[in-house]
Amino acid sequence: MSDRRAAAIAALAALGVDADALSEGRLAADALLPLATGADAERLVAAIAELASAGAAAALAALEPHVAGGTRRELRRGLYRLRQRGVAVPEHAPPPAPGTTPRAEPEGDVEAFVSTHDGAGDRLLWLVRRQSGGSLVVAAQVNEPGGLRDVQVVDMTRKQIRAVRQRLAREGGVLLVPAPWRVVDALLVEAHERTANRERGRDYLRVRSQITAEPAGAPAEPVSRHVAAPDERDAAASASLLGEPPFAAWAPDRDAVASFADEIGALRDSPIVLNELQQRERVREVIRRAALSLYPAATLARRLEGTAYVLAESGKSAAARVALATATHLRTRPDDAGESPFVIGLVERALGTLLSANVARQSEERRSALVATPGEYLRARESSRRGRSPG
Repeated sequence: MSDRRAAAIAALAALGVDADALSEGRLAADALLPLATGADAERLVAAIAELASAGAAAALAALEPHVAGGTRRELRRGLYRLRQRGVAVPEHAPPPAPGTTPRAEPEGDVEAFVSTHDGAGDRLLWLVRRQSGGSLVVAAQVNEPGGLRDVQVVDMTRKQIRAVRQRLAREGGVLLVPAPWRVVDALLVEAHERTANRERGRDYLRVRSQITAEPAGAPAEPVSRHVAAPDERDAAASASLLGEPPFAAWAPDRDAVASFADEIGALRDSPIVLNELQQRERVREVIRRAALSLYPAATLARRLEGTAYVLAESGKSAAARVALATATHLRTRPDDAGESPFVIGLVERALGTLLSANVARQSEERRSALVATPGEYLRARESSRRGRSPG
């Protein structure tokens, strides 16, 4: 491998792009659009060109109509260099490579988009019906398992839809990928039925007739064909997800964590003398209970499955496979959720953040406190006794 190609692969990895998937033509151009129109656009297209493969050429050709200025100039230089190296550059978007499955395409006049779940379990679900002069967009924010947070219906042009998707990805890190619209419709109907307060802004059935009159299907997460079936080895690697977007930002509600953080903090001032091994076991038990309480297995599995689809459709098949394996493990062994490396990692991260804040706050308060805690008083008294000379 040449130094330039190695540098290009490293640059793409830093941007969150799977170079192998891109080079082999398994990464949809839509997944690259937010980067291709953002601050790293020129860096992106230059790195793609250095891959010198048919998949890279196809990606650049597909991106060309969507870029401008310096990015377009860099992209065209890349295409020129690819032609010089003998790489065929398509004039139009190519058909899928043999052995691969194309990304979800609009069915009739309706298409759909989904995002990953955030730390609170919220995600975006869009349905778009093309009509004369533009598109009707049903944009919903849905919580798993709480139901609909918000539903809006707006008329937009294709250009506006593309611009909003790019802005969401660039400014909020929210990537919307295409999905089968009937699957998304079924998810929205399910969310509607779960919603306790069906006021006008949370009533999907009120607007559904503008999209379809078909009976809704059974609710299920979309399934990507860009990721192989996971196994137990993938589930064992679940802790690797903790540093991956969007999981790196996942955290439970602070108030829900507080009681467990207080319980761990109280172990320090307990009148019961525990050795280090006993203290660690007490802390582990609190963490296990927190995991089962904060992250119910069925809910977390559903969030992982939905997020895995977006990861797979955006070229992150390895992370998607681990997420699916973790979801399968949670579904088949819900009582073992407190032992999952991923779940334990989420809980420990949340508890650590809150405990650190509590310690800092308590330290500040005690600097001027006139009354010590019983634990501090006893430690201070024991210390003074040891220092007293016999009389």
